[in-house]
Amino acid sequence: MFLETKVLLAKRDELLKVERSKLNKKPGMAHIWVGDDAQTAIFVRVKKNKAAVLDCDYYLHNFSAADNRQLSALIMGLNVRKDIQGIVLQLPLPKSNDADELIDLIAPEKDIDGLTTNSPYLAPTPIGVIAILEHNNINPAEHKTVIIGAGRLVGAPLAKIFESRNWPFTHITKDAQKRTQEISQYDLVIGCSGVAGLISPEMVTNETIVIDASGVDADVKALEPLVKSITPAKGGIGPLTVSFLFENLLKAANR
Repeated sequence: MFLETKVLLAKRDELLKVERSKLNKKPGMAHIWVGDDAQTAIFVRVKKNKAAVLDCDYYLHNFSAADNRQLSALIMGLNVRKDIQGIVLQLPLPKSNDADELIDLIAPEKDIDGLTTNSPYLAPTPIGVIAILEHNNINPAEHKTVIIGAGRLVGAPLAKIFESRNWPFTHITKDAQKRTQEISQYDLVIGCSGVAGLISPEMVTNETIVIDASGVDADVKALEPLVKSITPAKGGIGPLTVSFLFENLLKAANR
């Protein structure tokens, strides 16, 4: 069985339209992407389309390769542009780039991905995960939860949310493939590793709820018949992440 997301996304779309209608100025988002990954290209297209729907400006800065000096100059320039309210640095960056250095350069008030220490915005994907849970009446306080992965975009901030709400959970940050039997003991499995197919059939039972927070951790077609419920392969966390990202953009434009 798939977790319900269509109604949730429809409600989110209406909310964004209402919030956009309250703004007198046109919000602008700058998206910095180094590389040509096909999966990332899909997200780029989705963001561009959402910007068009909400009548927001979307500026894509795509490089096949760029060093930190080039990217630093770009970010500093975007920080002072009045037509840009949100800056998104696409992660992961190539290994030759220092992500921490670049993230620290983003003006907190424009950090709509919630990456910087002083950003006033919550990270979009973790909030999307919480929205799915709440919409489907799943209370983490009543489940035995494991969060797999500790990345900057999803795993780490999601763990902080669980901690802030006093929800019990186990955080597996590495070697999850070696802990198959242990993971199968949890009834709420949240995959945030970004490793394709990491959540194997041996890690789940017919009582397991699977949230694929990265969009690739779970082979949904293989797992769906085996589990109690799972996020859909399409129309799940990806669109919700974009929805909450644009909510942050609208908030930034309203600041």
